[in-house]
Amino acid sequence: MTPTRTPRIPPLPPAEWPPVLRSLLAGSHQDGPGRENLFGTLAHHPVLAHAWLSLARVLTHEGTLGHRRRELIVLRVAHRLDAPYVHRRHRTPAADAGLTAGEIDATAADLDSHAWAGEDRALLETADLLAANSTIPEGLWDRLALALRPDQLVELLVLAGQTATMCTTLNTLRTPSDSAVRQPSLVVLLDRERCCSAGQCVGVAPEVFEQDEEEGRVALLVPEPDGRYADEVRFAADLCPSGAITLVDHEETAHP
Repeated sequence: MTPTRTPRIPPLPPAEWPPVLRSLLAGSHQDGPGRENLFGTLAHHPVLAHAWLSLARVLTHEGTLGHRRRELIVLRVAHRLDAPYVHRRHRTPAADAGLTAGEIDATAADLDSHAWAGEDRALLETADLLAANSTIPEGLWDRLALALRPDQLVELLVLAGQTATMCTTLNTLRTPSDSAVRQPSLVVLLDRERCCSAGQCVGVAPEVFEQDEEEGRVALLVPEPDGRYADEVRFAADLCPSGAITLVDHEETAHP
């Protein structure tokens, strides 16, 4: 990895993303924070971004491998390809999938440094070989086939390839990680008198907004939402046709 971290192609800010890309980010808030620069990089090629993120959504939310297996593969491939952006980004999903902090750290170390169970060890050995474009020997394949169905074996290979492609892309472009410490204090101001009951904000950020079933107007659930919902709340403010939502944070003094 080159020590120069100036991005070769700077990520586009969310305001310059096509609406469909902002909608994809807003609709996948359960995947956690740390994706703004990734999406901003893909935003340079909207058609490719949509196709890429559609595949990622299938692997993440409709896949058959299971969360733990998926995160083991992603973390190990990211380590082998020296992609700290991806490895750091997946620490939280890995923890949510049940991996301990020690196991997550061990995915970036020699395999013998941790007492990996049989299936976990087979997955990590496979990730090592796939990341190096090496052949999977029959013995290892047999171990995988004992634990995984044919559809899961196919998914495993596609997942490793998708992860490797993203690692290579982000490394080559020197895409920086989203700041782990930047958690702006975001305050949401809602003028209910101006609310026209369109409800688009509720669809985008249901953790922050709620629509009254009787009168139709929107109510504010969380005036100071968690930083991980910042992108969704900003998108909700952009969508509001009556301009009833105003945001105040450290980055912008007002966002009508």
